[in-house]
Amino acid sequence: MLSRDTSIVVLDVRTPDEYRSETGHLPNALLIPVQELDSAELENVKGSTILVYCRSGHRSLRAVEILSKRGYKTINLEGGILQWQRDSLEVVRER
Repeated sequence: MLSRDTSIVVLDVRTPDEYRSETGHLPNALLIPVQELDSAELENVKGSTILVYCRSGHRSLRAVEILSKRGYKTINLEGGILQWQRDSLEVVRER
């Protein structure tokens, strides 16, 4: 899906430590922890679809609720980055 539609915004809602951890993050992911979403400025992506993920899919469900109430079009990545890795998809690891 991400390779077909480059307008999709990838949003990681984990903590900064998790984002930089050995688990890594999705390529080009924007980091906004779920606790900060209520006050986050996202007007520059208002018309885009936002793919939201976390470690296993639970925090991203909460994030999708928050963003949907604010009028954003969202998709939850079921299973989070753990499922992404099980599917052998690309992750970026900070060095």
